[in-house]
This record gives sequence, C-alpha cells and structure tokens, in this order.
Amino acid sequence: MVAALACGYRAHIRVGVVGVVGLWLWAAGALVVVAAPPSPPDMHVFDARALKSLDLGQPQKAAEVWDTMHVLAALQGIVNRDAPRFYVLYCAGFGVETDQFWLDWLRGEDGWLRQTQVIPLASLEQAVAAFRTRVKGLVVYDPAVPATACLASTAAGCDDLLPVRFSSDPDSVYALLANRLRMPVRLWLVNPDGSSKFTGRGTIPDSSAPSSGSAKVDAYRWGLRHFLASGKCDARYAAYYIDAYWLQRAGNGPADLHTLTNHDYFIARRAFFFDLSPWADEAPVDDPQQPLGSDKQMMLQILAALHERAPRQIIKIGGFPPWPYKYTTHGGAGKHEGVPTEWEFGRLISQFNAYHEADAAGPGSIANASYVAHYPLQARYPQPNPKPTRHNWQAAGWLQADGKVAAKLFVGHYVGDYDSPSWLYKAVPAFFNDPQRGRVPLGWAFNPNSADRAPHALAYAYRHATANDFFISGDSGAGYLNPRGLTVRPDSKLPSGLEDWAAYCEAYFRRWDMTITGFVLDGAAGASTEREYAAYRSFSPDGCGTSFEPAPRLISGIPTCPERDLPDSAEAAATVIANLAGAVTTEARFLWGRSILKSPAWYAQVSQILRDKYPQAPVVVVDPYTLFGLIRLHYAPPVP
Repeated sequence: MVAALACGYRAHIRVGVVGVVGLWLWAAGALVVVAAPPSPPDMHVFDARALKSLDLGQPQKAAEVWDTMHVLAALQGIVNRDAPRFYVLYCAGFGVETDQFWLDWLRGEDGWLRQTQVIPLASLEQAVAAFRTRVKGLVVYDPAVPATACLASTAAGCDDLLPVRFSSDPDSVYALLANRLRMPVRLWLVNPDGSSKFTGRGTIPDSSAPSSGSAKVDAYRWGLRHFLASGKCDARYAAYYIDAYWLQRAGNGPADLHTLTNHDYFIARRAFFFDLSPWADEAPVDDPQQPLGSDKQMMLQILAALHERAPRQIIKIGGFPPWPYKYTTHGGAGKHEGVPTEWEFGRLISQFNAYHEADAAGPGSIANASYVAHYPLQARYPQPNPKPTRHNWQAAGWLQADGKVAAKLFVGHYVGDYDSPSWLYKAVPAFFNDPQRGRVPLGWAFNPNSADRAPHALAYAYRHATANDFFISGDSGAGYLNPRGLTVRPDSKLPSGLEDWAAYCEAYFRRWDMTITGFVLDGAAGASTEREYAAYRSFSPDGCGTSFEPAPRLISGIPTCPERDLPDSAEAAATVIANLAGAVTTEARFLWGRSILKSPAWYAQVSQILRDKYPQAPVVVVDPYTLFGLIRLHYAPPVP
C-alpha cells in the first residue's frame, strides 16, 4: 500500500531484512477429486464495471458511482442473505478482472455454478425490479451528514431497505427509486425537505438526550439506540468502512476504494456500520468542530455495546481506517501517520474481543461476499503437502546425526499480507497463475477466517497448490487483533478474552489444517507474553512469527522467530540475505522474511540472484513448517 496504495500501510513494522535461496521440493499430496454439489437454479448478474471509467473529479459522476454501488451492495446483502441470487461484476486487481475470473471458475472447473442459469441485468432499475418483492422500501440519508450513510447501511441489513442519498437532481438515484419507481421511504435520516435531521444542536432526534455538539456523533448515538441496543443488529458483526465523506475526496484512491462493494456481506449479517477516528487528541477532518475526543468516545461506546450484546463472542469487524481520506496525514489533515492509526484502531478493538478483517487500501474492495458465502466448503482441507519431519530434515542434511541443526542461514518466506479477504480475493487469481510459482518454497499467510467472505479463494489455492506451496495463518491467527489487548484492557476494563480467542481460532485452524501463525501482530497493545503464547499453543503449536522479540526462541513451548520485512527490490533482498549468511559460523541462524503482495516470480528472482551472485553463501530457503521445526530443535532445552 505505499506505492500506488499497494502496500505501505500494511507495513506494520519496518525492520528491513530477509529473503531466499535454494530449492527443495516435497512430494506433492495426492489430488482429491470432489464431486460438485448441486448448482443454484439461476443467478442474476449485473455488470457495473462501466462505472469505474467515470471521472471522479466531477462531483456528479462521483455521486453516480457512490449512489449506484451503495444500492447494489445493499440489494445483494438483502437478497443473498439466505441463498445465492445476485452477482455483480465490478472489482479488478493485479491485471485480472477479479469478479469475472471467479464467476468463470465457479461455472467451469469448480462446477458449483455449472448448471446455474445466468439472467443478465442491464440497469440499476432492472436490478431493483428483479428483487422488488424482497425489499421493503428505502432509507434516505443526508448528504450534509456523511455519517448517516453508515446508518443507512445498518438499516439496510436490519430492515431490508435500500440506502439512497437525498438529492434534488432529477437524474439522481434518489429520483429513480423514490420518484420513478415510487418505492416507499420507510426511514428518513434526513428531513423530507432535504434539511438535516442531525444538527449537533438541541437534543438528539426522537429522544430527550442532549446533543453531543456533533451531528456526526449524534447520528451514531441515535443509531446505537435504534439498531444495536434494540437488538436489531447481530452484535457479532460490525463494519468499519468510509462514509459518504468519500464524495469529497473521491480521487484520493482507486476508483473502487469507496469499498461499498464490501458492504453486502455485512448487510446480509445485519452488522452495525461505523466510521470514526480512533484518536482523541485531534478533531477529525470530516468533523473539525466536534468537541475533542468525541469520535473516539463514540467508537468505544459502540464497541462496548457490541460486546455487551455478544458476551464471550469474538466480533468480526470488516474494514480498515480510511487513511487515504481521513484520520491520517495522508488523508489531507491530521498529525498521525497511517501505521500508528491502524495500530491504535487495532489496540482499541482488541480490548472488546474484536478483530478487523483489514480491507485496506489499495486492493481493499471485494464484491459478492454475500453470494460466495454460500459456497459449499468441505468439512476439512488438509495441507496439500505433508508437513515435513525430522527424517526429511536429516535426509536433506539440515539436521546432523547428533541432532544439531546444520550451520546455515535458514530462510522462510512469509507471503503476505492476506489477513484481508479483499486482498486474498484479488491476489489469488493473479499469483496462483504465475508460471514461476512452485520454484521456491512459500508460506502463504492466508488468514483462515477469510473463508467467511472468500471461501472459494482459499479452496482454489488449496486445490492448485504446488509441492512448494504451504499454508499458514497471517495476522494474528483467525483475524487481525493484538493478543496483548485480550488481557491488558485499560479502555474496556473487561476481563480477559484470551480463552475465547483461542477457541475461536481453533475451529478455523482445524478446518484449514494450519498450525502456524505467521505474524503475532502486537502493535500498540504491547508485546505478547508467556501468557498469550500459552493460549496460542492450543491452535498454533508449530510456530509463531513475532513482532517485538529480538531473536528466535521457544515461548511457552512454541518455536518463534521475529518477522522481518524484505526490501521491495529483489536485488536488495538478495543482498540483505547474503550479508546475513556471511555471519553464519558454527551455528544455524534463522530468518522469517515478510513481503507484501509479491508475486511468485519475485521470490524466484531473489533466489536466482542469490545463486548467481553469492553461490557460496550458506543459505537455504525452506517452507515455514521446516523453518519453525528447526528452530524448535535448535532452541530446545538440553536433555538432562
């Protein structure tokens, strides 16, 4: 997100190092052919890709994109809730038309949709008409109070309403739905004459509670009572996506970074939507006159309400701080950089048993999650290749007869960052069709909870694995949170959530046969301790990548290794590795190298450079199960 929003603000910790050389192929596991389940009878498909060609610098065009995609996502969430019915073509990434790729695969090789009749829809009007009986009306929100867009998405899920922004333009989506199609307005988040319902003055609408002094915060206070406290929302789900403030800075990111396509899954799950700053030391750029700290306090109230209604549950929050648009120095105003903002948000939510599925800039959009959530997964997906053993390591010469690990630099590749279903959804079609894949052992850090919103992407990856593809979890298990935030909780004052987190992760790890957490992301919550790692032992016994540990070691019986970022340049990565290998003398050394959104060709290039320029370097690239297995043996306490 640094270059062209590609990988910068997922660079959680920048410590520069690590790379690759050598090549070791395991015998691939046997191919298992599974009969496809019955196809759904039909599916409606709408091609919205033309919207991405509109000039976002023109306010009217930006409004057309926003209003249309908001309605489409809500329509999907409503009609796909109990069965797959409506599919949208919109997202692309890494040179691939992503939504089209997955539709073709599901109708072809996979077979799930092979017998499904496709019914094309030519316009938004046709799409709404096709499912008119499943929608109860409209929720109209206020263009002057962007936060009401989040309330409208919440209402869409809770009350089966289509969200639409009020507009006096006769060509607007509002005019189409309310006037031409005469859909009834069931909920007004703006006055019917277009004046604001939430003003930040007097009292909060429909109550006697005094205003907070912020129209934005008042809207959320109203929504908290109306949707969450009332029990309409499913408190196990929340959504943290940019509100209609996007319209003021639409050009700050890629055309699909409004992330409205991401709403469909959370609307289907009746989630609570919000967009608030985690910082209390400055007013947010979208509400500069609010009393200092109002956004953060409102966020804490929402998180507390979610936890209260879902005690001992782990809460899924889709989304990520909208750093290209607000709350950071890159958002046009603010004093906090992107990574600290990400970390502060993670620190806060972790204290309430919540994690975020980090749909971050730039490939942060994902479509059709409400549709593919019905994809028929198997009960269990074994690793495509057998996990290596001592016998394998001895045969390769990496474990000597006396049990001592050979004096080499062992390098493992953490292939990230895929703690986000959106990044996984877009990267798999590109990178798993790279002809260089299979030349170098790779540890694909695919968070297993991504199977909720992108199950087919994980299934595809397992099905198409080479003998050098291994699967582990990314940040920080079955979801990105700070483990220390599960036990040290100054903002929430709640009891520890560590046991609940371990139980949550165990189910996902078991299904996808993962036993390594590639990156225990401690962030701003502080370094994990023996207590946190003891809990990880129940689902991640074979290894953990660490944030703040200075060196590899065993913690609570788990082999650990510090995660270190690789340079972006293959040449620079190879040079770093060769230099580290030069320090190897009589003992083994280990490197757990993290890279972000790199193709298999990039890893192959690093290895080739090492072979060509540093042929004598004692470096070998191994799979993650080998890396952590050798660390366990190297640092095991001596036998008495």
